[in-house]
Amino acid sequence: MSTRLVIAALVSAALLSSCSSQTPSDVRPEVSRPLNEAVLLSSQMGNKAGIMAKLNQAASVPNLNKDEQDKIRKIKSFVVSQEWNRAGGPAANDISTAVGGWPDIH
Repeated sequence: MSTRLVIAALVSAALLSSCSSQTPSDVRPEVSRPLNEAVLLSSQMGNKAGIMAKLNQAASVPNLNKDEQDKIRKIKSFVVSQEWNRAGGPAANDISTAVGGWPDIH
């Protein structure tokens, strides 16, 4: 379990640092805070509702700029891949059971 937390922390640091090369004002705190919380929640099993709530909170901030939209997309991709790749996730099960999983993020 602690290995999973370390990996999640490293991946989230890499994702967040990819945005740090931009000026700090490109991603507002009201967008980045819930996204960071979603990444932390993704290391816990069975908290899809909490993760989706945080992603929706970030996406509901008015007047999102391109950098904020890109960061939301990256974090969604990350947390969805976390769910699909964990033991017991849809990727570990028969393809027919994956239909009721995460919503389409395209």
